Amino acid sequence: MNPEHSTKTQPSYPYSLISNPMDWKAIDRFILLASLVLLAPTSFGITMWMAYAMVPEWLNPTLVHWLSGLYILHILLMSGFIMTALKLRRYTHDWPLFENMIIASFLIVVLTTGYVTGTYLSEALLIIFLGVIITCTLADVNKIRFCFWIVVPVLVLMSIADLTNLLPHAMLLERSPIAPDGRPLDGWMAVRMTVAAILAPLIYLCILAMKRWTERENLYQEMSTIDGLTRLANRNFLISRGQEEIQRARATESTSMPPLSCIMIDLDHFKQINDSWGHHAGDQVLVAASKIMMESARPNDEVGRYGGEEFAVLLPGTTLLQAKLIAERMRVRISKMEVDVDGNRIHVTASFGVACYPSPDVEAMSDLLKTADHALYEAKENGRNQVVLAQSTSS
Repeated sequence: MNPEHSTKTQPSYPYSLISNPMDWKAIDRFILLASLVLLAPTSFGITMWMAYAMVPEWLNPTLVHWLSGLYILHILLMSGFIMTALKLRRYTHDWPLFENMIIASFLIVVLTTGYVTGTYLSEALLIIFLGVIITCTLADVNKIRFCFWIVVPVLVLMSIADLTNLLPHAMLLERSPIAPDGRPLDGWMAVRMTVAAILAPLIYLCILAMKRWTERENLYQEMSTIDGLTRLANRNFLISRGQEEIQRARATESTSMPPLSCIMIDLDHFKQINDSWGHHAGDQVLVAASKIMMESARPNDEVGRYGGEEFAVLLPGTTLLQAKLIAERMRVRISKMEVDVDGNRIHVTASFGVACYPSPDVEAMSDLLKTADHALYEAKENGRNQVVLAQSTSS
């Protein structure tokens, strides 16, 4: 299944409460992000005004009103975008302007609040980076670099301003929130708890994003190495494994280079199975034969689907004659196999070609496959259902 195609065919709405936001279309993810972003100015504003009402002598009144204006502006701006997005989501899946406004407004509010409260290198920094990572994960990952290029220099300038006393530290606070014994005052602890409440949904969303990243990475890894039908190694991975084994053999310091054998396998008269019983029957035969190959191979062997009804088995540290015994075991078990499809019992046989590295005609993985394939061709020419060793290979 094409992951890109699956994202275009998702339902527009409604979404389950347990669905992963990574599965939503872009504009719906922006609505969620904007709603989460509103937690910051709302929580900060409420906490600030509660403190100002109870202990006004602890806060700078000018900055209280100035910050309140910034928070109100942010809330109104995001609310307007959210309302507009709720209407546009019926007609479009994306709205880049909304995404950019979420990121920019979030950075401005958190950086400003962090600086005037003196927490820009602790809570503010954590909120910023969590928020930016989540936003970019649910929106455009390429914006992570842009946001970091903004945030890091601003934090450096804020630190320089504090260290050089160009501006008062924690300008919003008229008094230090830390008691002489080093314990934070109760009001300041309440503020820190409010920050923790803001961080909770951000961290949870981070977990969801990381979970989806892991799932997609595992899926792509599987798609790049595993054949979807038989669950064997695919052609590319099989060749890559063979090249690694040959390189390992060449790097061995001992005088006797460890051998690498290869068995090429082709199911006999497979086209007749598809023509007589249908492709679904052919698929079941491929799966059944693959299972026998896996059961007959050893733990360190690599069994792969080379293409169509053709398979290959790599056998590290195995001589030509040893590989022949393994191939013969596979041949006998496949010839005795019966596959029941729609009440029909299908019998199948297979032909085998075996080659080994090193040998006079085999210097690379491509040579090994080619030599084993020539032996396979000879097995089919000689009547099928047999194992043939590559004539040019020494045992």
